[in-house]
Amino acid sequence: MIGGLLVSGVASAPAWAQRDTGEINDEIEETDQNLTAAVEEYNQLAQEAQDNRDMIAQTQESLDSAEADLDSLRSQLADYITATYVDQGIGDAALLLESGSPDAFVERLDRLNSANLYSFDLLDELKTASEEYTTQLDLLEDLQADLDEQEAELKQRQDELNARMDDLEEEWQAAAGDAITDYDLPYMNDDEYAVVSFALDQVGKQYVWGTAGPDTYDCSGLILRAYAQIGIELPHNAAAQYRETASISRDELQPGDLVFYNDLSHMGMYIGNGLIVHAPNSRTVVKVVELDHGNVWYGATTILH
Repeated sequence: MIGGLLVSGVASAPAWAQRDTGEINDEIEETDQNLTAAVEEYNQLAQEAQDNRDMIAQTQESLDSAEADLDSLRSQLADYITATYVDQGIGDAALLLESGSPDAFVERLDRLNSANLYSFDLLDELKTASEEYTTQLDLLEDLQADLDEQEAELKQRQDELNARMDDLEEEWQAAAGDAITDYDLPYMNDDEYAVVSFALDQVGKQYVWGTAGPDTYDCSGLILRAYAQIGIELPHNAAAQYRETASISRDELQPGDLVFYNDLSHMGMYIGNGLIVHAPNSRTVVKVVELDHGNVWYGATTILH
């Protein structure tokens, strides 16, 4: 097959993409842990806040009921006093003494005292209950204000962590390289074509650590399986593959050669015209990217030349 140089409009990776992907992944994991903790803390606080709102509602109901009973009792007592002292003309001791027979006076006085004593006792009891409910409601509302403030702070923290995670995901993707789908391949011999075409057939399949096909791959697993197509066995480890193959310079790269990055923590396969195919990381899929795509160059080796 004959191909020309790829014309690509892909911009160079931003400066921050030059961090080792292992370092990026460590921060992603730490940020994810912090985010998970913040979410759980928020969920717990949200439950506490809801429980507190329920208590506020219950206390408000009790307060409303106590105040309604208090108002009713006040009204009844006012009506009773009015009926007894005004309607019946009993305004002072002299009127009581002049109010009929001694038996009638004693009976009226007993009724009045009994009603007053009962009413005043209940009135005091209801006042106490109302004051207690009001105090409790004030405390609960103060607590709710604190909970609302804590909720807002946790929500802001979540938003900040989510924003940071988005940045890290973008950085990770940049380190994995922007996928290239329109490219030409140079002439290849049979072995080169066998390993390269197999690797390219895996494009789009998900990265899963520790796997070597047929449906998922990690970086060394992709190379291992590609070379198995021509009967060559390789270890399932990037550093081990580097040690067991012959080192070459970048200028010597040919299709099928191995390329290594990030202090041997990542690798891919050169396919020609300045491109490689690799299984980047768990947040993306097998894809074709530029040789200098964001991961930090380490070296290259060959098996076929």
